[in-house]
Amino acid sequence: MDKLNGGPRTFEPTEPRGAPGRSADGGPPPHGVARGEGRGPATFVSASATGDVRGAQPAALGDRTALEMHSAFFDRNHDGIITLRETYEGLRAIGIGRVLSAWFALVINGALGLPTSRSFVPTLSITLENIHRAKHASDTGVYDKDGRFDPQKFEELFARWDKDRDGALNARELVARTLGDRDLLDVFGFLASAGEWAVLYALAGKGGKLTREQLRRMYDGTLFYELERETHAARRSASAPA
Repeated sequence: MDKLNGGPRTFEPTEPRGAPGRSADGGPPPHGVARGEGRGPATFVSASATGDVRGAQPAALGDRTALEMHSAFFDRNHDGIITLRETYEGLRAIGIGRVLSAWFALVINGALGLPTSRSFVPTLSITLENIHRAKHASDTGVYDKDGRFDPQKFEELFARWDKDRDGALNARELVARTLGDRDLLDVFGFLASAGEWAVLYALAGKGGKLTREQLRRMYDGTLFYELERETHAARRSASAPA
C-alpha cells in the first residue's frame, strides 16, 4: 500500500517481468497484445496527496486534472477520445459482465458525449480534456468545477458520512451519502451518482466497505488499473488447466 502521509505517493505496477501484457524485459506490451492487459501508469503521483485545497496538480500529472486521470483509464488507445467501444472494453476490464458493460457504456457515452464534445454535433464519444463539463449535481464535490481534486472536500466526505469513524464507508453510509447529497431538481444527476457508487462498491468493496485508501485511488485515477490487474489475474486463473 502507498503511504497516505509523508508527501506525494507513487504508484508502481505490480506485474512481474514477463507478465501477460508486458514484454519479457518489463517494457511496453508487444504488438498484438490485447489492449488493457498490463496497463497503468509506470509512475503516478497521487492528486490526493497534495495539501493544496485548490487541487494544484503534482508535476507527474502534467496538465491533467484528477478527473481527467480518473477518466483516462477508459481511453484505451490514449488518443484523448473515449469511444463507446473503449468504455465497454474498460468496464469489461474491471470485471463487469458483457450485458451490463454494454448497457453502462451506452448510458455513459450517451450522457457525456455531447457535453464534452468540441462542437455541437451529437456524438457518443467523450472528449477527455472536457470531461469536467459533464460534472453533475448530487456528487460529492471532491472534484471541483474544473475537475481538480479538493482535499478539503474529501475530508468532509468522511467527516459527514463515516458515522462509525472506522475510516471506511459501508453500504448504509453510502446510501445515506447518496440521499443526503441529492439534488431534487436533477433526477439524472442523482441516478448517475447512485449508480456510480453502487458499481464501485460492488467491484471494490472489501469486507462490505470502501476504505479511505480505495476512495483516494478512485479519485486520483489508480484504482481502475488495480481492478483491471485483479480481474485479468482471476480470469487467467479460471481458464488455467486444472
